[in-house]
Amino acid sequence: MEREAQFIGQSYAFLDSVERASRAAGLNRPVLVIGERGTGKELVAERLHRLSPRWDGPLVTMNCAALPETLIEAE
Repeated sequence: MEREAQFIGQSYAFLDSVERASRAAGLNRPVLVIGERGTGKELVAERLHRLSPRWDGPLVTMNCAALPETLIEAE
């Protein structure tokens, strides 16, 4: 899963989000990646996973917008 070469953003905001993802990867905490469509959320999630201590386990991504609001509230 070597997709880092697909990072083409050069803006400060983008590079800051990549740096934050790199730092968060070492934490044993859940991370919610949010953003507009097409902004690279899944690439950031893959980077988080690849740099985390759990890199050899499965990466599970989900589209929270597809979940019913009542289910999210219950969780």
